[in-house]
Amino acid sequence: MALSARKAKALVVYSRVGGGHLSAARALAAELEATERCTARIVDIYVDCGRGPVTRFPAIYAELARNHPHLWWLIYRSASRRINPSWIVGRFVRPGLHQLVMRERPDLLVSALPAINGLVAEAAATVAARVEVVLTDWHSVHPYWTAPGVDHYTTPTQSARDDCIRYGARPEAIDVVGIPVRREFAAPAEQPRPAGRFTVLAMMGAEGSPRALRNLAALAESDLDVELVVVCGRSEDLRQHIMRLRARVPMRVLGFVEDVASLMRSCDMLVTKAGGVTLAEAFCCGLPVVIHDVLPGQEAGNLEYVLAQGAVAFAPTPAALVRSVEALMADAGRRKALAECGRRLARPHAARQIAASVLRRLDAARA
Repeated sequence: MALSARKAKALVVYSRVGGGHLSAARALAAELEATERCTARIVDIYVDCGRGPVTRFPAIYAELARNHPHLWWLIYRSASRRINPSWIVGRFVRPGLHQLVMRERPDLLVSALPAINGLVAEAAATVAARVEVVLTDWHSVHPYWTAPGVDHYTTPTQSARDDCIRYGARPEAIDVVGIPVRREFAAPAEQPRPAGRFTVLAMMGAEGSPRALRNLAALAESDLDVELVVVCGRSEDLRQHIMRLRARVPMRVLGFVEDVASLMRSCDMLVTKAGGVTLAEAFCCGLPVVIHDVLPGQEAGNLEYVLAQGAVAFAPTPAALVRSVEALMADAGRRKALAECGRRLARPHAARQIAASVLRRLDAARA
């Protein structure tokens, strides 16, 4: 049966090494399904396909990001020296990935994760499937996003595209579209934010580092006339830790939040780490952003890019964060300028555009 006469089958590859890869994978899978021409399943390559010790990679990454950022930076930098990641994780991932691909026989594998794309391309070749890689870092991207056998790359920025070319990707096989975000971030706000106390949304990320906790504690103990809404993700330990903080300002502490778009649109400002997908989501919501925590490596590039575009403020210490929030509370013009610069970077329909382009290229390859 011709591809045009049946639904294509896609596997969207990610892992929970940071929360952004899951968000991007979910957005891509949803838009592929929404075309009604494709079924899509998301796959955590380390957990679903791997065997020990790589099944612990998400937990190991969280530990490094939370408590040993300088060690993570050394690993990130040393990996940039073109050590083939397939040599490192291949023996633990390759058998399970090949079994999955042979069982599912997809037409397409879409990766929203670095380091494993050579292995994905190997497995895809066994069933003549295409491989598409969608980058979720804004700038100064890691060489491990690229790999032999990848058919096409989609990057958020021209800067990221230039890096992929420098690492050996073919220029004609790279599009600049944006970071995929879920459809609710593209929808207009249903109603304006109600008047009330100035509300600061603090997103702690999947890790909740001691650096971020110190900054949050300073904001909670300040005498600012604000309400704090803190999102802790799925970590109950992190939520309990934050609930025990001494707070002089009203503070709501939330766990995992499904409708992040509505939450962002209900607040006046976002305080966050420099995660690529979180920034993309905030820019779509027109929310002024203060970055207060940066994981060395991929997040340093994100910060460099969005700072250069005037889309965020940067406050890396507890005192600087309190001063920055206080100054922005008092300066509506500055908040508006940050939000407008962020909106210029926003690509709310990126996931839909990527899904349509991926299927168009699949049709052309099968014609």
